[in-house]
Amino acid sequence: MAFFVAGIALALSACGDGAGSSDTPSAASATTEEATTTVADAPSDSTGFAVDVLPIIENTCARCHTGKGPGTPHLRLDTVADAIENSNLIVEAVGLGAMPPWPASNLSVAFKDDWSLTDAERDALIAWARRPLTDLDPATPIVSTSGIQTLTDVDYEIVPLDGYDGTQDQPDEYRCLIYDLPFEDTTWIKGYEFVPDQTEVVHHAIGYRIGGEHRAAAGALAAKDPGNGGWTCFGSSGLPEQRVLGWVPGIGPREYPEGSGLRMSADDFIVIQVHYHYEVEAPTDFSSLRLDIAGTDELPLDSVDSVRFVAPAEIPCASWEQGPLCDRSAALAAAEAKYGEAGTQANLINTICQASPEDYAHMTDGTASASCDLPVRERGQIVSVLGHEHEIGTSFKMTLLPGTPDELILLDIPDWDFQWQLAYEPVDEIFVEPTDIIRIECSWDRSLRDRDLEPAYVLWADGTHDEMCFATVAIREVAR
Repeated sequence: MAFFVAGIALALSACGDGAGSSDTPSAASATTEEATTTVADAPSDSTGFAVDVLPIIENTCARCHTGKGPGTPHLRLDTVADAIENSNLIVEAVGLGAMPPWPASNLSVAFKDDWSLTDAERDALIAWARRPLTDLDPATPIVSTSGIQTLTDVDYEIVPLDGYDGTQDQPDEYRCLIYDLPFEDTTWIKGYEFVPDQTEVVHHAIGYRIGGEHRAAAGALAAKDPGNGGWTCFGSSGLPEQRVLGWVPGIGPREYPEGSGLRMSADDFIVIQVHYHYEVEAPTDFSSLRLDIAGTDELPLDSVDSVRFVAPAEIPCASWEQGPLCDRSAALAAAEAKYGEAGTQANLINTICQASPEDYAHMTDGTASASCDLPVRERGQIVSVLGHEHEIGTSFKMTLLPGTPDELILLDIPDWDFQWQLAYEPVDEIFVEPTDIIRIECSWDRSLRDRDLEPAYVLWADGTHDEMCFATVAIREVAR
């Protein structure tokens, strides 16, 4: 399985945090004059770039900034000449720790395709970028050696029956769209890529596998709002469903581990619940789904399914904030008026985690945190982990078997960044049993909230300016 960073919408110097970074004040203060060496200035006998620098660029920067990578609108590094020309930007971004983005800390288990820099790699890259000489032909191509930029093999690319055309009058909309599958027999999906069409309004997406016996019901739901694509579906699709895929900013295509995949029966179809957030107007969205299908010679495959783990999100107003929505009951009622009970799950999550709002009432200094321990209820091998919060999240942690001698930190993100919600694949085999416990922990900071918003108690609900705390764990159904 491999992932690439998608959905870059920020400038190069503000794209995220890198794990394993060190403070490098001198790099951050580098001037343009320090990095003005051009290709023509590079002496023919200069050495070290090919051995000491190019491998770093190809293992980190190239995955986003070459070919069709998502960072290419901001910076292209297709050739050695491009790297030299943009060396001043490399000094700034790497020196500040903004690039490459890798939110997971070293407390986490080791992950595949880790493109964070070691201190030595960072120092080598900065030192070269300040005086960018090369021992290679400037036209030498830079090729990514880590991860994938787009799905390797695409057998089908499908779009919803009707696209969705929203407006700023409805700033947060959860829309369920039908994706019919072109399969006549049981099929195994080896990989998929959700491709957001109108990236400025697509906030996240969750895909559900639904049995063909519910296809007519799905069509009836969509028919209630003809011509506008799908139906409003805060919380869930409203159909018997099994979550099978997801997309958030930062995550890219998914290729299941060799010998495994997602089983689709002949009459199954997919409903993708897309969260649209309209801060700007946008054309009709036709986000697509690309599929890589297993051939008959590759069968049988192990099944991979996703399991969700949650924790409460309860962030009271700070002691210095006032307003009617600082009352939790009023904030809950306002959320339910927007998203309905299905899209306002604060009380349900508290019940699941045996918590209550009173447990968080003392958190009035502008920060809050929550945790929850839940059984895995599945048996198999963990193949990927993903954490999710919204815009005022500050940290995320997922721990297997907490408080025991076998405790294992599956994912630790000490500096949460909504733009970089990556799916991480452990290097080592990690097996779980149904009774094993996973603990989810989140924290928030109200100072990160949009200052133009009315002061309000923030709780678990579907809006962008509301909050969530959950993890998705992909488990391969194999015995230890």
